[in-house]
Amino acid sequence: MFGNTIDYTRGVINNSSESYTNYAEYISRRHCFKDMLYHDAEVAAVRLAEMGVFEKTENFEPEKTVTVLWFIKSVLLLAGKLTPHADEDEVCRLAKENGIYVDTACTETLTRGLMIGLLSNVCDGVADSAQYELMLRGDQESKEKAAKCIALGLIPVKGADCFEVEINRAEAAEVLYRLATPSMRLVLPYNIGNAYKKGKTEYLVKNSYTLNERGIQLGAWTNYNRQAFAFEKFGKRPIDRVDFHKWVYNEQVKGEYKFGKFGNEQSAHRLGSTVITSVEIAANLKWNPRFHTDMIPSFYEPDITNPETRQAAKNYMYAFVQAMLAEIKGDVMISVDYEVDWEMDLDREVTEDSKWRASEWSKWYVEACAVARQAAKDMGEEDRLKMIVIYNNVNAMTKLGPAENQWMLDCAEASDVIGIDIYYYNLVEDRTDPSKFMQDIRYLINNYSLGKPVMVVENGMPVTDIVTNEIQAGYFRNLFREFRFELAEGGFLNKKLNAYLFWDLIRMEKGRTGAFQPDGTPYPSAPVLQKEFARVESIRGYNPSVLDAVEDVSAKAEILLNIKSGTEFDMLTLLTETDADEKSLEVELGTEGTVFITVNGKYHYSSVVMSCEHNVNIPQGLVNGINQIDIYFGNTKKPFNQTVKAIKLS
Repeated sequence: MFGNTIDYTRGVINNSSESYTNYAEYISRRHCFKDMLYHDAEVAAVRLAEMGVFEKTENFEPEKTVTVLWFIKSVLLLAGKLTPHADEDEVCRLAKENGIYVDTACTETLTRGLMIGLLSNVCDGVADSAQYELMLRGDQESKEKAAKCIALGLIPVKGADCFEVEINRAEAAEVLYRLATPSMRLVLPYNIGNAYKKGKTEYLVKNSYTLNERGIQLGAWTNYNRQAFAFEKFGKRPIDRVDFHKWVYNEQVKGEYKFGKFGNEQSAHRLGSTVITSVEIAANLKWNPRFHTDMIPSFYEPDITNPETRQAAKNYMYAFVQAMLAEIKGDVMISVDYEVDWEMDLDREVTEDSKWRASEWSKWYVEACAVARQAAKDMGEEDRLKMIVIYNNVNAMTKLGPAENQWMLDCAEASDVIGIDIYYYNLVEDRTDPSKFMQDIRYLINNYSLGKPVMVVENGMPVTDIVTNEIQAGYFRNLFREFRFELAEGGFLNKKLNAYLFWDLIRMEKGRTGAFQPDGTPYPSAPVLQKEFARVESIRGYNPSVLDAVEDVSAKAEILLNIKSGTEFDMLTLLTETDADEKSLEVELGTEGTVFITVNGKYHYSSVVMSCEHNVNIPQGLVNGINQIDIYFGNTKKPFNQTVKAIKLS
């Protein structure tokens, strides 16, 4: 009755000169259950009401239990086999005809066991569902049905075998929404494929992941090199905003370049992330008196339109790219003059001079991208380098639309990815309201992206004299509530927003943003972001990676792994029965690299020194019984291959 196929392709964006819409007015048309604000099941309840399954009442009553009849009727409505006003007799008749009737009174309160039985009757089967019986208790028939629902992504493992628990409207809504919308199904807790054997309690498998083009990569600016801290707090991040390189500092003697080892990019690769890094070249005080200094070395005219300066800038760009790729290989996104509107002074009023600067900068940007690509091609790394143009808030120039901003379309055409940095400092309305942010990214995506992947690479609500830490947390809470609606089926960001990175991980001295203090103490925004990251990444349609293959490697003397990027990689999953005492995971590698692990989906530990021998301490997180340890691998360079020679938990 319900399919299980998920479309992982990115959505099509037809840029069509959309007007700058009022987002607050847009969401006013969305139904709101007053007692469901911020509830985990809010999106499910609202979307099902829009589908006609639930009534659009003032309150949803999420804690109210439901009957078997209510649930069956909802399933039949979703399947299009019933009208909303059908009586009990018709519901029971259609249930029997469609093979979903259970041997119990329809007026009985729905329990988890009864719900699982119903779900297993209306869904197609799925391969390797028996593996989840490893985590369940109960009789064999009940475990089989529960394992099938887990494998389908309809219910989580935790609590799946609490068969007598009564189901309330909130839990039922979530399950029904996942049933009707496969992209909202839960990510599998693990996958050991056909390696599962009844009675066996230890497994080691290799999982291979590919990019989910419709997924969203969540990350942060990690204060240059605090990736290990980010992993500890958030788990593996697919993407990382890393560094800010400046021409003026790299060429202090004319014609001579001094580049470092790109240590911050290497630090990100050690923890498995794709990096976004920036190089500032054209910004200067002549074009923007508000800028802090010229990025052009003093022995050149501070004007990127000057022929000598232009050629020197291209020479520098070529050398910069080759130096970077020599140190970190590929898997890097480079932005040139990273905040265009700010650096080129385009974010205020529209004048003939600002139009000229925009046009001239875009010509430079297109040339710079071509130089960067040629530098990568000459090293055989062209397929690992991507160029990202980064815009700021929608402003007076942007609002004129694509017809008046051909320069933006030219930049998008030259880029692989469209980036957006957005902040608001002087809003007089509710500062926790993300409406301005949402309408800005909607406008920029629909007018200026040309269908390229779009990434928000900086965003936050800076703490000021009038913006408290609690307001900052409220902003993120409200923002992710909107994300949950608009990333979902029917939302304007569905399949269109490819990444979101908040600024920044740690609030530095005199800084205005940051989720944690330098000593690791969380600000109120930290637990909000941690919860929301986990919630988004638990959904298959949103998770940045898709499991592509599973291989049982428990009997292999050496395990070969390939890590391409933050979203395309091999990793190992160890399932083992042990106790909850403190332990260590010993890993022997064939070549120097790093190892970082997640224990039971919640605790994160890393060993980031480049070495062949790793001993990762696990002070907490293990339980008495079956434990899951996900093992990831990093290197200073990426892509790379790795060989695992031995793994031991002791």
